[in-house]
Amino acid sequence: MVRIARTVALAPVPRPWLVDALGALTDLAESTTAEDGRVLLPDGWQVPELRLTEGRHLRPGALYESTEGAGAGKGGADALEGEAATSPGSDTVRITVEEWRRTHALRVAFSGSGSDGDLTGRAALFGPDRPDRVELSGRAALRGVRSPLSRFDADAQLRCGDWWQAADGDAGVRRPPLRARLTCGVARAGLTAVPRPGADHGDWDVTVTVRVRGRGPLRPLVSLGLALARRPLARAVAEAVDDAARDWNAQVPQLTALGPEELRRELLTKL
Repeated sequence: MVRIARTVALAPVPRPWLVDALGALTDLAESTTAEDGRVLLPDGWQVPELRLTEGRHLRPGALYESTEGAGAGKGGADALEGEAATSPGSDTVRITVEEWRRTHALRVAFSGSGSDGDLTGRAALFGPDRPDRVELSGRAALRGVRSPLSRFDADAQLRCGDWWQAADGDAGVRRPPLRARLTCGVARAGLTAVPRPGADHGDWDVTVTVRVRGRGPLRPLVSLGLALARRPLARAVAEAVDDAARDWNAQVPQLTALGPEELRRELLTKL
């Protein structure tokens, strides 16, 4: 097994801000309506590239389809219909509502197909009005890749309460609040992230740890190869974590400076 750790400073996300932001976004979603398959905002404008194809809007069993280039754009009265939405080479995403209860959970299943491959999975937010836990899982198959790397499974879980407790310096958090796993061919990778109070301006110091190991009959051989490749792996992990931190620190402070109504208006301008 190869273990690689990297600590980066991240701009914090205040928990009260997240609660308010999620509330504003959920309110916006619940203010939409569906008419003849079109998803409409309160002012009557259509959400582009999104159609309700089965079921009742925001009820369990509701199936939505989004195809790149299928919408008429903001305020458009007509959406391109089935033949355009399924044109060759288009990337299509389907989302099925499994549960929509703000007092308990928002859960959806999703699938996507395009020129690069196929993806299926599930996402869940437990306690939407007071975020408790986020869970993601998925499976992907890449086209044009003839190797064990063409298919992989992944899952992740974030325990929100534990994250903010650890970020505030609570030593009682025993397990990493964020955990993820990726299984691909003859190897398996695990990732954990643990925040701590930062030294500068209330930032978070987040330690990301990646563990990679072999699996299956070739595990001893793969483990030997991983050990020999530890240095380039460590560089690759460090670069990926640093790049993600730079993107986070460039974007998150701009978001957390917005109030709920400002965030709602910002989202509406991008639809």
